[in-house]
Amino acid sequence: MSDFFIGEDPFATERLWLEMYRDEWFSKNVVNTTVISAVDMACWDIKGKTQDRPVYELIGGNVHGDTIRAYANGWYTETTDDPATWQKAAEQVVDDGYDAMKFDPFGKSWQRMDREKFNHSVDIVRAVREAVGPDVDLLIEGHGRFTAGQALEVANALSEYHPTWFEEPCPPDSINSLGKVANKSPIPIATGERLVSKYEFRDLLANTDVDIIQPVIMNTGGITEAKKFAAQAEAEHVSFAPHNPQGPVATAISAHVDAAVPNFMIQDILQMYDVEWVNDLLVDPIVVEDGHIEIPQRPGLGVELDKDVVVEHSYSSVKDEVHTINLFEKDWETRSLVD
Repeated sequence: MSDFFIGEDPFATERLWLEMYRDEWFSKNVVNTTVISAVDMACWDIKGKTQDRPVYELIGGNVHGDTIRAYANGWYTETTDDPATWQKAAEQVVDDGYDAMKFDPFGKSWQRMDREKFNHSVDIVRAVREAVGPDVDLLIEGHGRFTAGQALEVANALSEYHPTWFEEPCPPDSINSLGKVANKSPIPIATGERLVSKYEFRDLLANTDVDIIQPVIMNTGGITEAKKFAAQAEAEHVSFAPHNPQGPVATAISAHVDAAVPNFMIQDILQMYDVEWVNDLLVDPIVVEDGHIEIPQRPGLGVELDKDVVVEHSYSSVKDEVHTINLFEKDWETRSLVD
């Protein structure tokens, strides 16, 4: 891919995106769109630093004030099959200042659940709602687990606990299944973390009644494309809530985009529930207070890596501890590292 950007003008983000996507013949996959994202976001950082302006000012300006609302993710790593452990963890999230939290109560389910597992998943959601009260947003994560029929049964069972959304209820390889669920679900449907282009988001918005789109800016072409996804959704009065299961640089980038998007809803963040050294990766950590992210104000992306910490935790130094999360194996929720 370097043939498309080495020696090129970093201000030419539209042309660079077009050529990297169009001219690389097999670019329509997440590997290549992630490379495009990296180049695009680096270019926007250069633009901001050259102009001595934060990125959000260059892509439309701030629509939402100095902070953006966030929801807690990754907070349930110490839970067990006992719903009381989910209650305890959820109460801690509220104590940490959040009024919105996302969780997957379905274990390693795939396609359908037996009645015992179904009822147990409902019990977990009930327990969390009882723990946090009526004013906290509960975002139910499906991880693409279910058939359309099972997803609708789940949505109907959970509706009395008033979830804010049901995320990725069906596998992303069937827009028809998702369309059936979105059309009949009593809970708003959120999806999009595994779509990688504006062409896929066009089809999603044209053929389903989803309520929230969740592009991963790191994987879908960067800042240039993220603004386009948001505009596509805005034209359909659909909300924009980027998925962000990544580190603090990704959070900063998402915050800049969120700030300049009129239909922004809420931002995914794991920072408080990530590895212990996550805040050390930046010279000045991202500030998260009372469930809100402060938008970086310095030029460009507004963050700088602490290179020594990056080297200390580079893949080569921790590869024996890396554990790829398999969402269909028992106890994946613990996100445990292996020896």
